[in-house]
Amino acid sequence: MVICDRNEISIRCRCAHQWVERELTRANYEATIDVGGQDFPSLEAAAQAAGYDGTPAGTYLP
Repeated sequence: MVICDRNEISIRCRCAHQWVERELTRANYEATIDVGGQDFPSLEAAAQAAGYDGTPAGTYLP
């Protein structure tokens, strides 16, 4: 999941680890987003709906 908060871009993996990606700018983000999307009341609600809330953390699939 790519998160744009003002001018800071963060990356969040499915295990819920999140970090700031300093090499990406808001211009990079806006150049790659698609028209449309879905609004969520909070980042946590969006993460849960998209499967980035850490639910599969520690799961091993052969």
